[in-house]
This record gives sequence, structure tokens and C-alpha cells, in this order.
Amino acid sequence: MRFPLLTSLLALSVGLPVWGQDASESSNPVPDESWLSFPGQEAPPPPVEAMPVPPLPPRREAPTQEVEPPRLDVRRVEVERVQGPNRVSLHGAVPLARGQLAASLLVGFPLASAHVSFGVLPRLDVGGVVNSLYGIMNEVNARVRFTVLEGEVAQLALGMEGGHAFFLKPQSREVHGGRYFTGRRDWNLMPGLAGSAWLWGKSRSRVFLDLRYLLSIDTDPFLRTPLGGVPDDVQTSGNVLFRTGLEVPFSESSSYVIMLGGNIHGRPEDADFMPTISFGVVAGM
Repeated sequence: MRFPLLTSLLALSVGLPVWGQDASESSNPVPDESWLSFPGQEAPPPPVEAMPVPPLPPRREAPTQEVEPPRLDVRRVEVERVQGPNRVSLHGAVPLARGQLAASLLVGFPLASAHVSFGVLPRLDVGGVVNSLYGIMNEVNARVRFTVLEGEVAQLALGMEGGHAFFLKPQSREVHGGRYFTGRRDWNLMPGLAGSAWLWGKSRSRVFLDLRYLLSIDTDPFLRTPLGGVPDDVQTSGNVLFRTGLEVPFSESSSYVIMLGGNIHGRPEDADFMPTISFGVVAGM
């Protein structure tokens, strides 16, 4: 009885570790190495360039008020242009405005002329004139013009012009020179009357007529006839000058001028009649 019991105890003590080892191994089995690589290696992150860019939110701009550019009313400009007539005239009867300066330059036969005038009063302007027979005779005059009638269509003015003339040759050596063509002498006075009228409306051309009496004063007379006696110290003679012409505006302050006329001389040694023609421009400043 004693041996079988002892043998059973011995067998039980030897088998306990083995059984504990099997139990622990069965409860914690060794994992299969084929499963360690499952589900595979972790994939690397995609490059930045391949990443989709999220759309930006819509840009909100501040509300702006549209401002229309100014419009040019062509019809208004046309009306203003028509309603702004040219009133700069030195050869008719249209007076210069107060404080306005005007000048003209004329060339022709027999004289070339330059005029300058300044508006002193609403109907009065004063100035100066230089006349030249292209060097044979030169004359410097002062001029005054006063408008006595200023209507919507026609105007009428009184004028006075006078000054001194310089001749290239003395009277004793001159036959057909400055005195013969112009009827002028050393000193000259030219009172006159001028009229003008609008043509085709106030913004169009105007026609003018200038009629003057030329009083020539000779301070160094010369007697051509040997039996004529001793000449007077001062001799005077009368002449009649008339001019008619047209002023054609090409702006509100400038015009073309064309003028025709003639001189009727009273001295026998001068030309009985001398036709005249001039053309040029007149401008206000």
C-alpha cells in the first residue's frame, strides 16, 4: 500500500510542471510569423504636389458705385458756337469791347498797312496806323473811332486819322513817287464816316464802307512852273478816299479782310484817280 501511494505522489509531482507549461502554452500560443506582416507595410504619404487644393472661398469685394464719365453735348457746343459772333472789326463800324486789343495787317496796292486799336469805352476805341508805299513813302498816324449807331444788323461810326508822312525823295526830285500815288504830303488829316452790316446772320460775314476826306498839308511846297511865282509856305489840298470790303470770320476773334476802293486826288501833279486793293487779316487779343 505504501509503495503504490508513494509512486503516485512522485508521478504527480513530476507531471505538474509539464502540465502547467502546456496550459500556459495553450493559453498564450506563439503567433505565426506569416501573420506579422499583415496587412502589409504602411504606404508613404502622397507628395504635396499631388494633394488636391481645396477651392478658395469666393472673394467679396466692396460695393463700388459706377460713375459715368461726363458727356459732351455736341448740340450745345454747336449752339454756343453759332451764338458767339465775331465782333472784332477795325475797318467797319463795329466797336471794340472795353479793354479789348485788336490788330490787322493788310498788303496790296498802293499801300501796305498795319492797324492797332484798343477799346477805351464801350463805343470808343483809339489806336495807331502805319502805312507804307513799300519804302517810297512811310506814314505814321493816330486814329480814333466812335460808334454813333449800333444796331442788330447795321452800325455807323465816325472816325479821325492823322499823322506825318516821310518820303524817300524830296518833292523837287520826285515825279511819279509817293505823293503822286497817294495824294499825301508832310501832314495829313482824314476825317470820315464808316458803316457796316451783318450778312447771313450775326455769326457770318459783314460788309463795310469807309468814306474819308483827305486833307494834305504841304510844309515844303515846290513850284514846278518857272513863272508861277513864289509858293506859299504851307499849301493844302483836298482828296476823297473810299473803301468797301468784306470781313469773313474764321474764328470768334479773327477774320479775313478784302478791300477795294479808290483815291480821287485834287492836286494837278497827282494822279487824278488811283485804284486801291488790299487783303489781309484782323485779330483780337
